[in-house]
Amino acid sequence: MLSTHLAPMAPLNLSGLASPSLSGNEPRFQIAFSFFDRSSQFGYRVQQSLKRSFDIVAASLGLLAISPLLAVIALLIKLGSDGPVFYKSERIGKQYQPFYMYKFRTMGVDADAKRDALREQANLNGELFKLANDPRITKVGKVLRALSLDELPQLLNVLRGEMSLVGPRPLPPDESSLFDEPYTLRFQVFPGITGLWQVSGRSNLNFEQLCKLEMSYVMNWSLLQDIKILLKTLPAVLASRGAC
Repeated sequence: MLSTHLAPMAPLNLSGLASPSLSGNEPRFQIAFSFFDRSSQFGYRVQQSLKRSFDIVAASLGLLAISPLLAVIALLIKLGSDGPVFYKSERIGKQYQPFYMYKFRTMGVDADAKRDALREQANLNGELFKLANDPRITKVGKVLRALSLDELPQLLNVLRGEMSLVGPRPLPPDESSLFDEPYTLRFQVFPGITGLWQVSGRSNLNFEQLCKLEMSYVMNWSLLQDIKILLKTLPAVLASRGAC
């Protein structure tokens, strides 16, 4: 059974938080109230419905269009190393609901078992697990991760209603437990395949930068903003900015 226990972390500095109606110095309850007040408005709910419709259509057409590419990637993974083609990892989604996120496997089959042992070598930049030159990554996996091709199976998560094309970064339970209010507002929206974190540096971001970017996204969300992020995603991926 998937775990849903999330523990709080120490408060983070809110100064510099980008939001149209908040300066970053307001009490946490005021920030949360502003979000829930806006999310209850009719126009916001209409945009959310359009976002979901767009997700379904785009994910369906995307999977159909790239099916030959998916087949080639699957073959390369099987030829490159022993183990399954796909890797599923527990993530915490909207309303703290756990789900399994799908990716193409880019590491050896014993990668999860080695994760804790490698944490001491990781360049955490705050609290998130990142390891430069991760020895668990396969040769094929390095290419897939550099181009974010390993994330294409997440289109299935979008169709299943567990993720969106654009949203906060999907994180595992141990990293999801690091967020304190008001940053827990990230769990009021669906995590995304891409987002501000993807187009702003990915693994180059530290934990506090990630928090502020995601708060900016949540508090300023609009369908137009999602479209802008999608348009910026391909150049960011091709440039391999922050790939790890």
